[in-house]
Amino acid sequence: MPKQYKIIYRKSQCIGAGACEFAAPELWHYDKEKSIATLKDAKAQKTDEEEELIIDESALAKHLEAAQVCPVNIIEIYDLETGQKIHP
Repeated sequence: MPKQYKIIYRKSQCIGAGACEFAAPELWHYDKEKSIATLKDAKAQKTDEEEELIIDESALAKHLEAAQVCPVNIIEIYDLETGQKIHP
């Protein structure tokens, strides 16, 4: 089984920079009308406050790139097996 990671996006704290979509447009969508980003993956669990998604290693690099360019560091990535925070 491939290594898995959990993305936790604290959507309620988004300032609307759109950097995540710029870094990974295949994974993130920036809604210009609402000034907020959202995960594109249909498997993402979404509430008004946050979004969570389990990914495998093949998607890690692009999600990490999106997380690293977020100016408010609200995209967190955890190793699902160990619980270790990968970012930020």
